[in-house]
Amino acid sequence: MNDFPQVVTIAGTDSGGGAGVMADLKTMQARHVFGTAVIVAVTAQNTLGVQDFMALPAKIINEQFDSLAADFKIRACKTGMLADAEHVHVVAEALKRVDFGPLTVDPVMIAKGGAALLADDAIETVRTELVPLATVVTPNLPEAERLTHAKITDAAGMVAAGHALQDLGAKNVIIKGGHEADRATAADYVLLEDGTSFWLSAPRTDTVRTHGTGDTLSACLTAELAKGVPMATAIQTAKAYVTAAIKNTIQVGHGHGPLNHWVEPSDEVSRHDA
Repeated sequence: MNDFPQVVTIAGTDSGGGAGVMADLKTMQARHVFGTAVIVAVTAQNTLGVQDFMALPAKIINEQFDSLAADFKIRACKTGMLADAEHVHVVAEALKRVDFGPLTVDPVMIAKGGAALLADDAIETVRTELVPLATVVTPNLPEAERLTHAKITDAAGMVAAGHALQDLGAKNVIIKGGHEADRATAADYVLLEDGTSFWLSAPRTDTVRTHGTGDTLSACLTAELAKGVPMATAIQTAKAYVTAAIKNTIQVGHGHGPLNHWVEPSDEVSRHDA
């Protein structure tokens, strides 16, 4: 009993279903692990943007952690939208109290429509309290810039950011290059705990249906780690899954539409040593 791979997402909801806890749970199910959740915040959100959100009291967040720890055998976990400094701190302290396995930190800051999902004063709390706990951290370029206090304009900047995040305590780092919209390929820089590094590249799909991309990648990565997949392989599978989920679009909503979480990982991702 209780041996089936179990994971938890610690994040906010998305009433539109394309990002946050909803995207995480869909991804986890697709990758054949059992997903659970600690809800940190609730959003009123659709493909056009975030209309409102409310963070939950610390008491119920802590009770969710304790409830899961008392019953489930969580093998890996991830964080997403954490709202503000107070809630980042609550989550970081709870993660020290329970053993939920490898931690994927997705430092969610801005929604696809441009709405802020993390208060400015919380970024330093993520940097000093959450990143040091991370088994792997998965920022996009703007998030990496905020966390490292450095502008990233080229591949060398991505490499420097990866090392800076390792210096902050993260064991493994993925710097996602998807925001470099002028390139035909989307290239991510990966720096592993043992010092090895490589690039993962995939053809870019010209689409606005990319809502929940970061959530989906980090959720897939978490699922693979829960199954005991080695870190490098898990990262490559996550990249391949997101690539396919963006390419094989579904038509939902009028704005930044969601990914297609039914897909199998793409075979178009290539790896190049750094």
